[in-house]
Amino acid sequence: MTPEIFRQQYPAGGLVSELAAIEHGQYIVRVLVQQGGVTLSSGLAAATSVEEAEDLARARALNLLGGTVNPVVVSSAGAVVPKKQVPRPASPTPVVAPVVKAVTQMPTPAPAPANEFKFEMPLSVPPDPEPVIEYEPAPEMAKNASTPPATGTVDTSGEALDFSDIIARSDVELKRLGWTSEQGRNYLLETYGKRSRQLLSDEELLEFLRYLESQSTP
Repeated sequence: MTPEIFRQQYPAGGLVSELAAIEHGQYIVRVLVQQGGVTLSSGLAAATSVEEAEDLARARALNLLGGTVNPVVVSSAGAVVPKKQVPRPASPTPVVAPVVKAVTQMPTPAPAPANEFKFEMPLSVPPDPEPVIEYEPAPEMAKNASTPPATGTVDTSGEALDFSDIIARSDVELKRLGWTSEQGRNYLLETYGKRSRQLLSDEELLEFLRYLESQSTP
């Protein structure tokens, strides 16, 4: 069907052109034949220019509507071109102007390097540190050879009780057993109700040392 026949048979009809896509340097145009908002037929064509693709798509849509097909040939570039161009109508009869919908190709952003942004977030917020058991040897207590030991002092080893020496020996045992500060503090709390060895009496400190020495090396 030629444009003249189309205007005679469909005086209220019109053609709508759409730019469908741009691929490999080819413009793909779709032409819709419509009347009263109803699409009667459509044609799709590709060419190296928008105008050429629109002409091809228009011819296909009209041929499909009229049931006749004009011969077409394929150029060396692979684009379908008509053997005979259909002239544009010069009649002042109002025809819906082709509408070209531009398709903007948005560039795909390149992925950022895997290690460019790396945020290491702690798995959990550590609790406030609790007082730890002080393992530093306490200042050596002044000794007076003529002063008798205090009442209630237990000396199970047969030697004079030395607070700083017991602290030092318990340090060695704690390291041998691989105890952490928290383990030592928990044991003191459960056994004596005190958080630090510095708060133990001489008897309790000596008892704690004997307990550590009785444990086997893990």
